[in-house]
Amino acid sequence: MSLTKRLCLFAGAALSLSTAALAQTATNDVSLATERELLSDAATRTNSLAAAPSDFSVIVHGYTQLRYDLNRRQDTSPSGNLPGKDAQWATGFQAARTALNFSGNIANENWGYFVQFEFGPDGNVMLDDAYGTWRMGNGWRWTFGQFKLPLLREELVGDTYQLFAERSVTNSFFTQDRSQGIQLDVEKDAFQFFGAFSDGIRTRNTDYLSSAEADFAFTGRVNWKWAGDWKQAKDFTSFRNSEYFGMVGGAAHYQQGGDTIGTADLKLLEATLDVSAEGNGWNVYAAGIYNHNDPANGSDSDNFGFIVQGGFFVAPQWELIASYDILIPDSDIPNSNNFSTIRGGFNYYFVPESHAAKFTLDVTYFIDESSTNGFIGGGGVVGNTLTGLLPSDHKGEWNIRAQMQLAF
Repeated sequence: MSLTKRLCLFAGAALSLSTAALAQTATNDVSLATERELLSDAATRTNSLAAAPSDFSVIVHGYTQLRYDLNRRQDTSPSGNLPGKDAQWATGFQAARTALNFSGNIANENWGYFVQFEFGPDGNVMLDDAYGTWRMGNGWRWTFGQFKLPLLREELVGDTYQLFAERSVTNSFFTQDRSQGIQLDVEKDAFQFFGAFSDGIRTRNTDYLSSAEADFAFTGRVNWKWAGDWKQAKDFTSFRNSEYFGMVGGAAHYQQGGDTIGTADLKLLEATLDVSAEGNGWNVYAAGIYNHNDPANGSDSDNFGFIVQGGFFVAPQWELIASYDILIPDSDIPNSNNFSTIRGGFNYYFVPESHAAKFTLDVTYFIDESSTNGFIGGGGVVGNTLTGLLPSDHKGEWNIRAQMQLAF
């Protein structure tokens, strides 16, 4: 082979290697660029359907909570799972909550929306929230659609921002849950005001002919903070090195029915007062609740509830938690007694100073008997597996719960 042919072969081989190297480099650059773009998108958790996110945008979030429950009751009633046994055990996993929500802007940043779907423990899909917002400026905003009424603060704090794996029994009894209506919000430096006109408490996904609805319902809430930032009120936890935050709030709700087709003929008044304080790795929250029921075909009643809870970080990612709550029914309600609950446990935050990945272990002790108490039975609290309270005709029921939470 001549020298010229050899030189041509070497040049061709070098050119091939150089082209391959350039292609590999280009591929690596594209991969790195794609990775950076994906990481940036994951960091903002934003999927924009328009070029400018301030005009039209879709932001996707969600969370999932998986639990393992161990419940022990002293129950010898024939209706129990193990008749004739002194102790009954119920154990198993529970996909307590999985939710997907969508939010963003419409036309401009003054118009927004929020829609959330929840997959319950039974696998059924339910619409939680579906509302629009109009920001008028200077801290004023209208909300319209289906949302949580501005009443009990424990209910208003999101599922992923609770101190325990689940809200208290007292909250479960008095909860406002969601309703359909309109709401006016005002936020200033030191105070917030929320006023809602709605179908009444616990009227999620109901039509206007539903017997669950009221003729009309009004809810108002005022918060005043003496220290800190309003963003600190979104949860109960206060991580180490957090600024001091203090807030007191009060709310009242009134609804009436019976004058339009299908509505129950009763009057309901509910009010609450709560206080929160957070500091460098510690938090405390307390609330009192008053409820007055006045049915047209029955006796009226005045009922109360109290809760106090707190947490303390013993290490940067370890938080000890404890709470006590009690339901106090009207003494005139037949077969009704006080019902008390004690809880304790801990949270471990896998991501420091974030609720994105959190493990919770809490132990609940229900001091009083449940199945013979007509007050909490009538409130739909007994048998609520989310709170861990199962029917028992004896005192001293235990529930141990381990929960893994991921929010994305």
